[in-house]
Amino acid sequence: MATRDLAVGVIFLVQTVLGILGNFSLLYHCDLLSFTGCRPRPTDLVFKKLIVANILVLFSLGIHHTVSSFGWYNMFSDFGCKFSPYVQGVARGVSIGGTCLSSVFQAITISAWNSRWAALKGKLSSALSLHLSCAESCKYW
Repeated sequence: MATRDLAVGVIFLVQTVLGILGNFSLLYHCDLLSFTGCRPRPTDLVFKKLIVANILVLFSLGIHHTVSSFGWYNMFSDFGCKFSPYVQGVARGVSIGGTCLSSVFQAITISAWNSRWAALKGKLSSALSLHLSCAESCKYW
């Protein structure tokens, strides 16, 4: 193995490990706040969705790229080769959904009071908090 390939593999490994640890610590922090009884903000649901999407991407793509950069191409079984693209698709869908939800929330929050979004501005935080409480009661997150 060339030195350049080893350096790329180590960079992938460090990025994947730090990304997984960072995202799990953020998810732990969000869950710890909700378990201690702190009132969740309306954006916490969007934040959790994006954290889960990042974790799924790191597990599906990050580990695959790290392993293949060290030269281990046939490490996964038949199930692993079929499951990894499935997880990538789920991660992509969760990421797009979370990004769209965040964009809508920002558009309604930033809009002026005299725009057509003004009627939704007052309902936004109650709708997101209702969705958040429903997700927590269903143990979705």
